[in-house]
Amino acid sequence: MSYKNFSQDGDFILIDIGTHSCGEIKSFTNSKFFFFKLIKRIIKNIYKKKSPNISSFKSLIINHFKLKNISKKITLILIEPNFLHFEEKPYKFSSMLLPAAIKSTIDNNSRTIKLFFANNDPKSAGNSIFSSKGNVNTNNFRNVLSLNSHELMEILKNTYLHENSKVILRLNCEGMEDEIIYHFRKYLANRLKGVMGSLKDVKSIKGNKKYSQLMKFIDDEKIIFVPFSDDIDTWNKAHSFLYSLS
Repeated sequence: MSYKNFSQDGDFILIDIGTHSCGEIKSFTNSKFFFFKLIKRIIKNIYKKKSPNISSFKSLIINHFKLKNISKKITLILIEPNFLHFEEKPYKFSSMLLPAAIKSTIDNNSRTIKLFFANNDPKSAGNSIFSSKGNVNTNNFRNVLSLNSHELMEILKNTYLHENSKVILRLNCEGMEDEIIYHFRKYLANRLKGVMGSLKDVKSIKGNKKYSQLMKFIDDEKIIFVPFSDDIDTWNKAHSFLYSLS
């Protein structure tokens, strides 16, 4: 496909924190990528002798094209500290790219933070600012620019955010998801229309208590959460949800 620039008006803002190789963004902007993943899944199902779910695949394709056709309405903000991923096309056409890691507001005022490599892979999607993560090597890291949630909000208020903005968070940032959700809900209130991505790293890095507190907060605040990863099984509902907000 030929990529089009995303919107600069801030009416519908998708903030992707922990973009990595852009699998989620390409799932609705790049039909070649989409059908490669779909065919790969069909072949896998055949190999496992699973009956094809024709209606599910049909719905998946329809929702892909529906969202793709309105994607230029989205103000896409990508936040990723690892420049090794920046060769991916969505970075070039996004509304704004912030090459930074999001750290806790209680951390020191240093402008940089260590991004530890998972499994000694500089391009791993599991790279983390948390040295306690089980698969990182504390001797193998890259110093990257850092922002906290408050600073990120200030950037948004000075660029795209306005009183009628509809904001979606897509999160996969290796354990910082809870603090980001708390902060964005506090300052955006009903302008935060939903959270997408994965929250399991809060449990694996910060423990069951922090994870339970987050899930209770999401439930109490009636925040819509939709899983959205590079796993094709998450795409149908995710694409449908994003389209419903356009």
